[in-house]
Amino acid sequence: MNLYSSKHAYPHDLSGFIAPDVVLFSIQDHPPTKTQQHHLKGARKIAILCSKKDATFLYLCTNLRPPYFTMKHLISIVCLIAIAYCPWSVAQTTAKPTTAKERETLRRSLEATHFTSWEQAMGAQSINHSRRHAHKSEQADSLPFNPNYAPFYHGIASGDPLSDRVVIWTRVTPTNDEPVLVSWQIATDPAMTNIIQNGEVQTDNSRDYTVKVDVGNLQAGTAYYYRFAAFGTPSLIGRTRTAPDGDVSRLRFGVVSCSHYQQGYFNAYGRVADRLDLDAVIHLGDYIYEYGIGDDFDDDTVRLHQPEHEILSLADYRTRHSLYKLDPDLRRAHQQHAFITVWDDHEVANDAWSSGAGNHDASEGEYALRKQNALQAYFEWMPIRDPAQGDPRRVYRTFHYGNLADLIMIDTRHEGREEQVAAATDTAISNPNRTLLGTEQLAWVQQQLSSSTAHWRIMGNQVVISPINTLNIIPNFDMWDGYPAERAKVAHLIDSLAIKNVVFLTGDIHLGIAADVTLTPQSGYDPNTGATSFAVEFVTPSVTSANDEAITLPLPVETVENLGLSVNPHAKYLNIADHGYLVLDLAADKAQSDWYSIESREYPTSNENFEAARYTLDQITHLQTAAEPMPSLPDPPAAAPDLVVSVPNIPANPNNSLLLIATYPNPADNEVHVHYALAAAQTLQATLHDLSGKQIATLHTGNLAAGIYTLRFATQHLPEGAYLLRLQSNKQSQPITRKIVVKH
Repeated sequence: MNLYSSKHAYPHDLSGFIAPDVVLFSIQDHPPTKTQQHHLKGARKIAILCSKKDATFLYLCTNLRPPYFTMKHLISIVCLIAIAYCPWSVAQTTAKPTTAKERETLRRSLEATHFTSWEQAMGAQSINHSRRHAHKSEQADSLPFNPNYAPFYHGIASGDPLSDRVVIWTRVTPTNDEPVLVSWQIATDPAMTNIIQNGEVQTDNSRDYTVKVDVGNLQAGTAYYYRFAAFGTPSLIGRTRTAPDGDVSRLRFGVVSCSHYQQGYFNAYGRVADRLDLDAVIHLGDYIYEYGIGDDFDDDTVRLHQPEHEILSLADYRTRHSLYKLDPDLRRAHQQHAFITVWDDHEVANDAWSSGAGNHDASEGEYALRKQNALQAYFEWMPIRDPAQGDPRRVYRTFHYGNLADLIMIDTRHEGREEQVAAATDTAISNPNRTLLGTEQLAWVQQQLSSSTAHWRIMGNQVVISPINTLNIIPNFDMWDGYPAERAKVAHLIDSLAIKNVVFLTGDIHLGIAADVTLTPQSGYDPNTGATSFAVEFVTPSVTSANDEAITLPLPVETVENLGLSVNPHAKYLNIADHGYLVLDLAADKAQSDWYSIESREYPTSNENFEAARYTLDQITHLQTAAEPMPSLPDPPAAAPDLVVSVPNIPANPNNSLLLIATYPNPADNEVHVHYALAAAQTLQATLHDLSGKQIATLHTGNLAAGIYTLRFATQHLPEGAYLLRLQSNKQSQPITRKIVVKH
């Protein structure tokens, strides 16, 4: 799901459409982007509200194209309710702006900052994607890439833990386009002295030089340490855990979602990495975002995406995954914990369904190909177990954590979802066969729930399943609210099985939420006892993706949150302003969620705060408030070491200042993307040569700051054959050369 609101819309007076004492007004100062144009088609507008009686002025502008209702629209609705029912006025001005000068003054006061960093050179484009607001530091992790980790700059990761096996992952950065032999080891200690298994695997450009090993024959509930090696150099050491079996007394999971690189620093991942007592980290989707620069759903850009355009091709999706995994906080979270992941929409495109997406149109090519590219890159770059040969790539699967919990991960986005309806009057919404999961996956969910003997059934779910009351102002079609028959089927299944201990874990909406899940929150449900609820739901806030920052709130945050809770009696917690994560703590007597917020997403920080805790008791299915978070587990397994063993902290090698990460695609037809990074400011020249060494073109020359870059150049007019790309820096004694093959 997307958070979209335009703070600049063309002047309109829509007073004829609402009550006579309210005027709607909005402003625009520049043409909408492609994403905005999409949402504006047939948009219904909630704009600036102004009371004629007391001349108060309120800026509140959201553009909605059903069914793409978002969290931002929900906040706007709550604000409208507040205005309708509350006697006070807010955001006062002298009067509604009517003159050009008054509108310009308002526009200037509301205008968000736009960041662009383009450089034109010899027909090529180079853009810096460095940590924009990073504080100056001598530490390697403040650099765009860490030379210590060569050739495993993207770190290591593990995932999909079973009781006897776990997937380990890395990506090796090659020095040419030849296959690379990578060795791996797994041990029982962080010093890697007691190695119990090892092996070798070959990787090449067909899988973007990523490496994935499904290590078996392991002991249940055990911490292991692993590493890779290539070109005689070891990787960072990673730490992972297998799932326990048998009797399990307590489990703890970190739960995260919605990590938007352009909208902030991944401080929440860093805090999750610090929690060594977690059994695993559950990522509920929107691990990457597809938007380009200047085409995002929020103007508050902190860092810049690469590629700079909206991603469509396999090369695009690979580059975007590469950028995210160069982030030091995300890299450290993967280093210390096994991840269990599912995708949501932004891994492909916003507001996706099984055969299309809201953020995709015919000018961007065939959607099926785009989805194929995205899913391939996801399985290459994520520590998720690959399907058997010939089987489709799917993310719905179950993890057994002894007799205490079954973690049932579902796909509410790409597997079987029908397209979102466009209006509440669309008869499709009441179709009893309308599906969110798809027939095959729904049958699988039924089988998993009915066969589970665990004490808790934890559903890893992308979109909010609890009904959201909007007083029918703006229906919510992208979540389970848009698929009521499917939700009812799941509820009736749980009731028929007499299962009480069902917990839905949810991401997507960028808010912290706790709720009793009921089909009848406004009638029949008892907020004091939880009567009629069939499950509880814990929604994790976003790592960085915008929530209340994306709009100008007319009321204090706490007031908006309280109003939201008042019209949704089944909701027990609402946080619209913070970013962070939650920790799910499971024991036989209760399941508790503890929400933690980071100090800021706008700069690197290690500060966090405990925000709230809600729990449900065994067999009760009703949330209550806890005053304190659950204590950490004692004596967790030792952390994996921070640095590569036997490698100096800051290498003296002058040839570590420039890194060529990849050239996409290779072979190339129309265009090549050169994905590279600079560890320090330097003068860089990029040139193209034939195989004899004769220079054909200068692609870039000039001074560049430390950062992560994409250089694009056209190849459609070059004859087929092999060429040499050469990157020469004044900080390196030797140039970097890579063979480029052009094939039309």
